[in-house]
Amino acid sequence: MRAVRSRLPSSPESRNGTRDRLLDAAERLYAARGFRATSVRAITAEAGCNVAAVNYHFGGKTGLYREMFRRRLGALREQRIGSIRRAMIRAGDGASLELPLRAFTMSFLEPHLDESGGRRWMKLISRELLDPHLAPGTFQREMVEPVQKALTDAVRPICRGLDARAARRCFHSLVAQLVHVVQMRHAPGAARGGHRDDFALTAVVHHIVRFSAAGFRAHARREVPGGAA
Repeated sequence: MRAVRSRLPSSPESRNGTRDRLLDAAERLYAARGFRATSVRAITAEAGCNVAAVNYHFGGKTGLYREMFRRRLGALREQRIGSIRRAMIRAGDGASLELPLRAFTMSFLEPHLDESGGRRWMKLISRELLDPHLAPGTFQREMVEPVQKALTDAVRPICRGLDARAARRCFHSLVAQLVHVVQMRHAPGAARGGHRDDFALTAVVHHIVRFSAAGFRAHARREVPGGAA
């Protein structure tokens, strides 16, 4: 009589390891090739696991793609919010307007100092904008709204007279400056020649913080009929 060999269930550590390898492989391949040109087989080969693992952990290719984005967005969101909150706690009642603006600016730019990781993230965002596969509102829900709230909650008690709408507009203006800097730092040849120093990190952070603080203060002083500050 042949002995039947029972298969032990995989451990939570093993399952989590497979899941993380799939997410890491998906991030690399989706950034390099895009969603449509990346097959499930290519991802599982890169991750060193079988094709069924994608369905088991994520329900399919689209689920894997969306979870990959949620993981990255979640990490960036917590980094930015945590940076703002830690800066405010350290400063206590003596916090200046520039303090949370600097904390947010640095936390936004720091991940992009890693040339490989920062460039990969920019590619993922660019590909998603051109060929969207995320659920509508993912960026707004997972990143923009929570970080915006953390920064405006820190700024408004310092910058008295700044209403919620003006604070949101100033936040979007600040983010637009930061996105431009990131794009220019990664664009081939864009920051070369006589303008190379324009994108040096220390100088960029100093300029953006001063410029944005002036904008926040100007909106706090400004009175517009109908509240359209």
